[in-house]
Amino acid sequence: MRASGLKADLHVHTQEAEPSIKYSAREMIDRAAREGFRVLGITNHDVFTYDDELAAYASDHDVLLVPGVESTVEGRHVLIYNADVGADKLRTFADLRRYRTPDWLVIAPHPFFPTSYCLRERLWQEIDLFDAIEFSHFYTPRIDFNRPAVKLAAAVGLPLVGTSDCHLHPQLGTTFSLIDAEPSVESVLSAIKKGRVSVVSRPLSLARCASIAIRLTLASRKEHARTPRLRVRSLAGRSSQGSEPGRPLSLIRRRRSSSGSTYFSRQSGQIPWVNWASE
Repeated sequence: MRASGLKADLHVHTQEAEPSIKYSAREMIDRAAREGFRVLGITNHDVFTYDDELAAYASDHDVLLVPGVESTVEGRHVLIYNADVGADKLRTFADLRRYRTPDWLVIAPHPFFPTSYCLRERLWQEIDLFDAIEFSHFYTPRIDFNRPAVKLAAAVGLPLVGTSDCHLHPQLGTTFSLIDAEPSVESVLSAIKKGRVSVVSRPLSLARCASIAIRLTLASRKEHARTPRLRVRSLAGRSSQGSEPGRPLSLIRRRRSSSGSTYFSRQSGQIPWVNWASE
């Protein structure tokens, strides 16, 4: 089966807000265009890296730039797109609930990875705020923290969105989405909410995964030494929606091609696959 749609990565970072990164927003757009991406979301931490000039530059390269940010909400990362308020106003889940409009798209990034800034149990507790759940590029055939995200998405009926969370050049293209939409912000966000999105991914080798982890750790330490971040303590709470924490969820089966790629689709409950080499 061959998947189709706009090739998209809605979770990348650039040096404008994160100096340890080696490439600028324009350099990221250049590379994304060369690799056939039609939709890109620059989601720097707590800063919108988007303006009309940058969007026009992307358009000149046949790339739709979606305004986005990876906000730190009560100490947890949340991807927010097309927001009409500054990231500084989105510090709590109450803020997000207060300001969020139907024009926004809210995605849970890498929610079950074992780090303090991942949503984990808060995703259960705030599930009504989210339109989609991220399928992260950072996994191997044996170590895969995406599995509970896949289960939860199936249980609550939210689409999966594949991204690279790119901080390093080798990350781009490892996992991405194909979106059945017109090349406009409104059409892309609406299509994702309606589940007209598929994930194309292949696991990383253990060596490649370790290399990325080491490089990211070293870059993070360098950046934190230069500009310490404000850390906000997360608030505990009870789940009011969805399944109870700890309750087993129905499993999603994944089929892989001979090249190791995985293709997810929400349509009709089917999970077909597409060969990576055909993309």
